Amino acid sequence: MNQLLLVEDDASIRESLVDFFRGRDWLVHPCADLHAATQAIAHQRFHMILLDLRLPDGDGLDVLRTLRKSGNKTPVIVLTARGEVAQRVLGLQLGADDYVVKPFSVHELAARMQAVQRRADQPTTSVRLGDAEVDVAGHCGRRGEVVFRLLPKEADLLAHLLRHRGQAQTRDDLLRAVWGYDATPTTRTVDTHVFQLRQKIEADPAHPQLLLTVHGVGYRLCE
Repeated sequence: MNQLLLVEDDASIRESLVDFFRGRDWLVHPCADLHAATQAIAHQRFHMILLDLRLPDGDGLDVLRTLRKSGNKTPVIVLTARGEVAQRVLGLQLGADDYVVKPFSVHELAARMQAVQRRADQPTTSVRLGDAEVDVAGHCGRRGEVVFRLLPKEADLLAHLLRHRGQAQTRDDLLRAVWGYDATPTTRTVDTHVFQLRQKIEADPAHPQLLLTVHGVGYRLCE
């Protein structure tokens, strides 16, 4: 389940967005002010942030500044009122990924979120996993002198695990993310692809150190 931080002081907007995204693969964490948002970011990892700029205890741009200065690349969409052109421009300059002007359609907001998420989800061209160097986009890699190929779903599975590195992912999470809601594969399919990935990236696939089983949950790619 994707974690969404919603920072919005208008109770009606906040509640309508919580209602809209409930059941749409987002777990919404609503905040009404700068202090609550800062505390949430300090204690929780989010996949996206919807950030109102005018908050009762400060400027939402302060949240954005702090995020980017710390190297946090969580996608941020700023929510602005009509006429706040300078604020929107500054937000983009500070590292916001997009903006939506109030009043807005929740369907347009959802579409913009999907577009931002797709851009953020592009896998790193080359990533180091233990003693393996993997080109996820190129569906290939090397471990020592051994060169290997990644099947398309192996690459998609690894890309998803990389995006959620350090976080346990259930088999159902992986099925939805990699095979889609309407897919026919079972959770056994996930196990098979994890087994195949381990044969390629692990030094000792029988005793994995990178792609770990989280008993009773699913799998986790180590930080």
